Amino acid sequence: MKVHLLHTTKFWNIRVGMDEFVVQYGKCGTVGKAQLKSFDTAEACKKEADKLVRQKLKKGYVEVEYDWDTHLYVDDAEVGPDRLTAHPRFNAHFQDDFYLDCTDEFAPFGSDEGADVLVMFEDAIRKERDIDFLVGAYEIVSDWMERDVSTPDDWATFKYGFECDVVVMSSAFASIKLTGHLETALQEEGIAALDRLTHQVELEDRPRFESMKVRLNSFPTSS
Repeated sequence: MKVHLLHTTKFWNIRVGMDEFVVQYGKCGTVGKAQLKSFDTAEACKKEADKLVRQKLKKGYVEVEYDWDTHLYVDDAEVGPDRLTAHPRFNAHFQDDFYLDCTDEFAPFGSDEGADVLVMFEDAIRKERDIDFLVGAYEIVSDWMERDVSTPDDWATFKYGFECDVVVMSSAFASIKLTGHLETALQEEGIAALDRLTHQVELEDRPRFESMKVRLNSFPTSS
């Protein structure tokens, strides 16, 4: 169930899963704030969601047609990445729970660097909807190295080169998670970063990086 409501200069929408829903609200033209709530049963979740929608309609909100494909899927800051706060195309393509795991160091957003990248892009996209994720990734690395970088060769000998590659890789996944889109250049850089990372981890961890590489490579690009 997905419902999008408007009231003068404000919007409110809800996306309902099995036993949780996310509400996103704010001023029209902004990304707004997301709040995720979980329940013990699907019935309790649906009942509360229906109740909230009725309350909003009574307050004068009006249900409108909405293009969920263009929606920006930001997280509840208190919860972090979740299937309900990820773009449907991300969920359809990256079905393994690993891709949204905040506790696995090798997951796209599981390391400190990956988590920071996602938060940074969420903050950036709140200010400007059409951002270049690849440019953003290089800006993050440039800040770390305290000098301009334009190619991975610039951090090949940097002591935190592994973390720099994580930034590029995570930026590719963040683009899909937030917007449902991936530019060709970012895809190529993300795959190259994953290839470099694969050769820096233990043998038993390499299959996960290889799998991420395959999945990222097969995601349809926007250009």
